[in-house]
Amino acid sequence: MILRYDGTFAGFLTVVALARERGVEPEAITDRQPEQQALFAAVEEVATDRQRAAAFYGLLRRTLTAGALHTLRLAFHAAEPGRELLLLHFLQLGCVVGQQLDGMLAHERVVPVWKLARAVGREAHRYKGLVRFQHLDGDIWYAAIEPEHRILPLVAPHFADRFADQRWIIHDPRRGEAIIFDPARRTWTDTELEVTGPLPLSDGERLFRELWQRYFDRLAIEERRNPELQRQHLPLKHRRHLSEFDQ
Repeated sequence: MILRYDGTFAGFLTVVALARERGVEPEAITDRQPEQQALFAAVEEVATDRQRAAAFYGLLRRTLTAGALHTLRLAFHAAEPGRELLLLHFLQLGCVVGQQLDGMLAHERVVPVWKLARAVGREAHRYKGLVRFQHLDGDIWYAAIEPEHRILPLVAPHFADRFADQRWIIHDPRRGEAIIFDPARRTWTDTELEVTGPLPLSDGERLFRELWQRYFDRLAIEERRNPELQRQHLPLKHRRHLSEFDQ
C-alpha cells in the first residue's frame, strides 16, 4: 500500500499516526504521483488531520528528546526521494527505545536520517549568509534562492527576527515556493509563487546596483584574480541570485 499525503509536516504525522493505529507497514509514503512501477499498488489518499497529528506529536515529545525531534524536522525538509519511509522507520524505532535513540547513531534506521538532517541543517545555516534582498516598488524586499533542500521554513525565523519591521519575500523559484513576511502581524506564511517577468526594482535599488558595480570594477585587481579559489569558497550554484555577481 502507498499512502499519499499533502506534503506538509502535519500531513506526514497524520500518515505515520494512521499507520501506527492500523499496525500496517506501507510500501511507500509520498506527496507525489506514484512512479510507473508502483501503478499497480493500492494508493490511499490520506487527508491531513491536524488533531491526530498534534496528538501524535505530543506522544513523540513525551518519548523522544528535543534533539531527536530536531533531527526529525530537519530531515523532513530534505530533497531525498523516499525520505518519508526513512523517517517512519526512525520514529518506529524511537517509539520503542525512547530517549536512547540519541545514542544509536550507528543503527541502520538512524544513520540515513541523521545524515539528511545534517545536510539540511548545514545548508539552512549557509543560506542565512547568502540571501540578498532587492528593494522593489511598493517597499517590498525580495530575495531568490535555489537551495538543494526545502529550507525556506527553516530560514524564515532568522529573517523574521532580523528584519521584523520590513515587508519581505524569500522565493525558491525552482520549486515555485516562497515565504512572505508581514511586519504588521510579525508573522510569515508559506505560499506558491511564480515570477514570470522582470522584477519592478525601485529607483534606489537601481542606483545601488550601479554604484556597487562601479565600486567592484574599481577595487578589483586583474592580476590577483583567482577564479578557482573563488569557486572553492563560493560555488557557482550559489551565485545566480547574488548581487555581487550581477553584471
